[in-house]
Amino acid sequence: MTTESPRDTDAPRARGVAGPLERDAEAAVAAFFAERLASPVGLDVWTRRHTGIDLPDQDPCEYCPEQLALMRQFARVSPLLTITSYDLQRHAKRAAEVGVDMAPTTIIRSAGRSLQFVGMADGLLLPAFMDVMSYFSLEATPLADESLQVLSAIEAPLDIELIVAPYDGYSAHMMRLTAALAVESRHVRLRIVDATAYPIFAAKHGVTSVPVLTIAGRRFDGVWIEPELLRQVKRIVAGNTEPVHRTQPASAPFVTEVEARRMAAEAPESNPPAPGLYIPGRD
Repeated sequence: MTTESPRDTDAPRARGVAGPLERDAEAAVAAFFAERLASPVGLDVWTRRHTGIDLPDQDPCEYCPEQLALMRQFARVSPLLTITSYDLQRHAKRAAEVGVDMAPTTIIRSAGRSLQFVGMADGLLLPAFMDVMSYFSLEATPLADESLQVLSAIEAPLDIELIVAPYDGYSAHMMRLTAALAVESRHVRLRIVDATAYPIFAAKHGVTSVPVLTIAGRRFDGVWIEPELLRQVKRIVAGNTEPVHRTQPASAPFVTEVEARRMAAEAPESNPPAPGLYIPGRD
């Protein structure tokens, strides 16, 4: 079902409001949720109205309506999903309390655990987003017992940020892996950012490839496998600054949507777009 914030008056209340998923895709999502959701999951969707004025130090909320519509579409096909929508300006005090400063931000929460996803859940990130919801609902993840032991030893807040892109398979893998950490430990505070729609954010963070992982202020570019990531987490929690040697820290080139559109416009019509630069689900 969908619940509205007391001051959120512009959200449609009638069931059957159109969403971004086509009918076949919506049926597949409904089947997934019926099989993979077991307990309620809350989705807090933070958006921001576009005032018509672009600020030089702030990315616009490019996909606020689409992300909110997608989450409402999810809630229509599963009774275990509850949505609360917030406006970043009108609910500024609460935004500060929960640490939301970008829009759209979707907070997935259940049983005292949560994470933030910034951007639009589409492309390769959409199935990853749905898997993450199932982790929260089942209160279980695919992590190995050795990983769970490392997470159980965390006794203080651990801030993790993951920068991803919807065209990148490494990003989808890391989204699932880091989300599992947040589900298994209430001390892990995770924010996942799809930076393709945020050129100002990407420039400030010097993003040239994805995924980019930051753990307690320490940055690591490229993909991780589970055992190596958990060894790194264990070292950081213990105060050890030595980086873990990774078997294959692969990554993919990063492009913003603006850059991808420009490259597509400049490319000869006879040549297809360069591999890895197409952003699925976005025109």
